[in-house]
Amino acid sequence: MAESTSVRLTQGTNLRKPPFIFHIFKISLVLARPWFPLVTRRFAKSPRLEGTLGPRLMRESIPPPKKPAIWLHAVSVGEIEAALPIAGKIIERYGSDNLLLTTTTKEGYKVAQKKLDGLRHLTYYPFDIPFVIEKFIMHYQPALYICMETELWPILTHALTKRGIPVILANGRISDRLNNTPWILRSLYRWMFLSFNWIGLQTNEDFKRLKSFAPDINHAEVIGNTKFDLPDPAGTTDEMSALKNEIGLQDGPVIVFGSTHPGEEEIICEVFNKLKKDINNISMILAPRHIDRSDEITEILNSSKIRFNVRTQTQKGNRDHKHAECLLLDTVGELTRMYSFGEIAFVGGSLIKRGGHNLLEPAAAGIPVLHGPHMDNFRAITTFLHNANAAIETADRESLLNTILELLNDSDKLSKMKQNALEAYMKGKGATDIIMAEIEELMP
Repeated sequence: MAESTSVRLTQGTNLRKPPFIFHIFKISLVLARPWFPLVTRRFAKSPRLEGTLGPRLMRESIPPPKKPAIWLHAVSVGEIEAALPIAGKIIERYGSDNLLLTTTTKEGYKVAQKKLDGLRHLTYYPFDIPFVIEKFIMHYQPALYICMETELWPILTHALTKRGIPVILANGRISDRLNNTPWILRSLYRWMFLSFNWIGLQTNEDFKRLKSFAPDINHAEVIGNTKFDLPDPAGTTDEMSALKNEIGLQDGPVIVFGSTHPGEEEIICEVFNKLKKDINNISMILAPRHIDRSDEITEILNSSKIRFNVRTQTQKGNRDHKHAECLLLDTVGELTRMYSFGEIAFVGGSLIKRGGHNLLEPAAAGIPVLHGPHMDNFRAITTFLHNANAAIETADRESLLNTILELLNDSDKLSKMKQNALEAYMKGKGATDIIMAEIEELMP
């Protein structure tokens, strides 16, 4: 995906003294310790934290992995997806007993459980609090730490580096807002970046931003994106046929609307009802980014008079409609496979200002990818797929409607874009092998 650039000079060392602001931060956390029980009780019943506080505070733990242990962290669903090729290679090279995988969200946890065969050590990421981090490291005793994309935590960074534990940043993304970091925090972020033994970045733009922020970094490399290394999302022909029968969609073209956000589902339902007037037996798969919004989306579908089945019900053999117009995907970890049923995909978080989501999943399924104008978090992938003529920006509901109609009515163009999407996806592979070479070099 990225041009090959010789940017890596030497492997970094993580033996660096933290800046003064780090000590202020750490002392503040130590002094605040008496109030932690009060704070945790308050948030214990939060839907997003309920059931996770035990492991995140090290009040609960799982058995530690076998030594030498590799600790791989991926904050949520997107990062877990990016981590899957690395985790698979680690298990293949070192064995499942040597891998500890952590995540921050329940959704990420479920995806890891579902998609990573042979994973034996999965838990939640610890809070970046001195006594919690110390207890976590003492219990799990990692020989190497790998974080996905850009997860920077000062207490953890210091705890690892003072022990001489190598630290890798894999699949790194550097925000263009980094240089706007408040001056009081700039030295803290710079120290954390310099503490990595090696940084593998997705694009040349990421590298330029990092060098602009920390010019003395000499251990970064542009490697591409590990999401290109994900396996084929589709199952066997028999598996996919059984799944299609199970979800109960009517025969006809399927449009997959993935990772949608509030404000987008109403637009999608309006567009879909207009599509029904021109395209016989068209159906859609609607997958909200957050499945806890399923009740809200059910109301939108009902008010739009769209016949739909709910995935958690079809899994139990319950279908409201034998030939539904829509499947509401209220499960975690199935969207990637569902893209394989589509003729066209639309990726959400992009009609509204959410920065978009990963376009590679539908491209891997070999279907054209549509998206809105707000793709700030995935600019490189978006540009890459546009250059390959595999993606189209749809600025609003009218553009979305007209683009889908144009593609469905022009079989040659649709077929060519499908081919372009798959070819572009295949060209981007290789980042995982580079990361594995660094892991092997740094492991004891």
